Amino acid sequence: MAGCSNAGRGGATGANDAASKSKVRPAYIRYQGVEPDMSGAEYNIPDAFNRYPAQPVQAIADAPGDGRPIQVMTFTNTPIPPKLSGNQFWQEFNKQVGSPVQVNLTPSVDYDQKFATAVAGDKLGELFMIGGVPQKPQMLEAKAVDLTSHLSGDRIKKYPFLANLPETSWNSAIFDGKIYGVPIPRGAIQSQALYARKDMLEGAGLPVEVKSADEFIELCKALTDKRKNRFALAAVPTQYVRNMFAIPNGWSEEGGKLVSNLEDPAQEDALQILQKLWKAGYIHPDAFTGQNQDLKTRFGNGTSPLVFDTFSGWPTYLQTMDKEAEIAIIAPPAHDGSGVGRTWLGPPTISVTAISKKAEDRVETLLAYLNFLATPFGTKEYLFRKYGIDGVDYKTTDGSPVLTDKGFSEVQLGLQYQADGPWTIFLPERQGSAEACFNAMKELCPQSIQNPVAGMYSETDNRKGGQIGGDINDVTNDIIQGRKPVSAWAPAVKKWKRDGGDKIAEELYGALKVSR
Repeated sequence: MAGCSNAGRGGATGANDAASKSKVRPAYIRYQGVEPDMSGAEYNIPDAFNRYPAQPVQAIADAPGDGRPIQVMTFTNTPIPPKLSGNQFWQEFNKQVGSPVQVNLTPSVDYDQKFATAVAGDKLGELFMIGGVPQKPQMLEAKAVDLTSHLSGDRIKKYPFLANLPETSWNSAIFDGKIYGVPIPRGAIQSQALYARKDMLEGAGLPVEVKSADEFIELCKALTDKRKNRFALAAVPTQYVRNMFAIPNGWSEEGGKLVSNLEDPAQEDALQILQKLWKAGYIHPDAFTGQNQDLKTRFGNGTSPLVFDTFSGWPTYLQTMDKEAEIAIIAPPAHDGSGVGRTWLGPPTISVTAISKKAEDRVETLLAYLNFLATPFGTKEYLFRKYGIDGVDYKTTDGSPVLTDKGFSEVQLGLQYQADGPWTIFLPERQGSAEACFNAMKELCPQSIQNPVAGMYSETDNRKGGQIGGDINDVTNDIIQGRKPVSAWAPAVKKWKRDGGDKIAEELYGALKVSR
């Protein structure tokens, strides 16, 4: 993508304009295997299913592997699974792949650092999920196989389930007119919403909706009982409060330039509300520490009946809750009660998986493996990949697979962060859950705010974005926890702009203009 100059340095530029993308973009061939119970096409959300097909189809005739180990480096948002020797699913997975798969898993919050270290030490796996490093196009040119001759245009038909990936998802995999990886699509399912323990709210006689910021604060007050070690919010609901003020999603285009949402005047109003929630003790005291899984635990055991997370997290919440517990989604209201807030639409691609040049002699095998991981809902492969072994990792309830505790532990190999098909809403753990999730997305997502430069590349952002973003996050957290006044926000934003934010805006806007 344009906007990143490499004059005098040679090598990849990161240019990814519309013309170069269209020349190499893989053909899109939608999988037509099953009809959804609820079609999301009209709302630009995933399709939903109430049951798994009784006769799933065998999508792939031959195992994709070549007998040699496949080394994978990726991240996870769930606990590390049992080792191969004690993991029946992993053992059977290796048999179905036709190669022993060796997975190097890292918690998502630590992945960028681990990735940078692996790049510097030349220790990337044969398959690696691309993390944030400076000069990403140059890194890919040096470390990753150019897949253009394998995947561009109709060539992708050899891998039909990679051809089923949405066209926009490939933007993040194309640099300098070359395809350097396979995207992991997400989109609307990656949008974030406020989950609520419907059973707990209704049990306390509380409404499962709020119509203003004041009502939200009152709900949090009513749900908090420190004597019972209960705090309304599992984590700080920063984005949810920003949604109340319709603050832009990342960036907005104004007056012939990009403007960061950090500069929105309503940011200080949002921070005042967040500071008030923290000072009142309505947010769990460990909200600024711990792992992603802690949020699910707090929500599941009722310690915190409200949590802000992606729609893609719904299955894990169901798996960690008591059977009597119920989920509802509370839409963000306009802060002043004048209407509804604006959710942020999730990015089209969560990440990209590349093939190391060290494995160039195995490109077709590794692409076949990624194609296996992208098999869609309704296939035998999807059923196995997501739910494991019948009678061991899952049991069949009302005609659908439901993970057992053993299965929930065993199947967490980070497969969905290696490759995946388009997301499908399927929540067999609770009757009616798929419809509830679908309806919540149908309400929130069509009116959500898009990031105008989602998936576009800025070298400055890759090189300095983590540092200056971390600095602004530190100030945000200091303000919320009362260590700094809200008035500290404006100078922090000026520093962010000066330290690289303005340059990032310039580069991204250049990419946006060229894309048109």
